[in-house]
Amino acid sequence: MKGSAFRLAGLILGIVASVAAVVAIVLSAVGMSKARQCKQCKLGGGVK
Repeated sequence: MKGSAFRLAGLILGIVASVAAVVAIVLSAVGMSKARQCKQCKLGGGVK
């Protein structure tokens, strides 16, 4: 019984960690795209 409880806790922690990693990757990608757009706007404004 004790082993199954630890196994269940490990499974839950693994799922939570996986979800957190996916969220971090998505937010990083969104942030990078926004930063790239911001740089293009500044460069475009400076050229004109």
